[in-house]
Amino acid sequence: MNVPLGIVGMIATARYVRESRDSGARGLDWYGQVTLSAALFLLVLGLLRGNEDGWTSTAILAELIGSAVLMVAFVAIQRKVKSPMLPLSLFRRRDFSGAQVAAFAISGSFFALFLYTTLYLQNILGLSPIEAGLVYLPGTMVMFVVSGLSAQLASKVAPGVMIAGGLALVAAGLAMFLNVGVDSSWSSLMPGLLVASIGTGVFNPAVSAVALGSAPQHMSGLAAGVNDTFRQAGIAVGVAAFGAMVPSEAGLGGDAPQAFVDGLHTALLVGAALAAVGAVASAKLIGLRLAAGHGAVPEPAAA
Repeated sequence: MNVPLGIVGMIATARYVRESRDSGARGLDWYGQVTLSAALFLLVLGLLRGNEDGWTSTAILAELIGSAVLMVAFVAIQRKVKSPMLPLSLFRRRDFSGAQVAAFAISGSFFALFLYTTLYLQNILGLSPIEAGLVYLPGTMVMFVVSGLSAQLASKVAPGVMIAGGLALVAAGLAMFLNVGVDSSWSSLMPGLLVASIGTGVFNPAVSAVALGSAPQHMSGLAAGVNDTFRQAGIAVGVAAFGAMVPSEAGLGGDAPQAFVDGLHTALLVGAALAAVGAVASAKLIGLRLAAGHGAVPEPAAA
């Protein structure tokens, strides 16, 4: 599927996307790239292998401590280098920080849990890969439609309301997943999936608008990259952390389905709590009032 889609994307890009140049282009921050990548790698590795190697084992402690040391080194480098990959001054803006917290919260909860709900559908309920994919299709369509409708409300509803409200709906949807059991039908996931998908549809346009609009125009590309990094880091850390709660053997065809479901319930509760905390934090940082002169989602050309 990805190969033909990629070809279409390349042809469309070559034909329709206008070329641009940054007259003040900066060099790559190699020290920042290396320290951040290594810090995230060690964090995810430690979380993934914690159950297997033991959380107090030398290897796991070394990986987690090493991740923390490298993260501190990354922050120190960003304060010193001439052209940092992540200018820390951006985080002095509460709305910019709120957008990153929100992006991490939704990715580390709802999106990271897709792996484990898919394992539940296939290896606990016995659905084929195609059948499991079709279970997600109604939620995908709802998300698509709601995102389009929500973008039209950007000039009338404060982005903080949409972001916090969307995360609250995601938290509620994940809590509704708790009704699943070993002998449940795939339809037991549908109410929670639809609620969380509505929340995601409300969330996405608003968080993109805040992430871009809260940075100076000449840094909008960097702001978009930071927001995407927080999204991807949220998924990676979430998948690894939930893996410490859900027994992998049972989810991969083992003979302990109840253990998998019990672990999935724990992960769902943690994911719902993360989304709820993200809702409160983003409401505090971004605010719930519509700013004067606030307009619609920025056009790509303006970014």
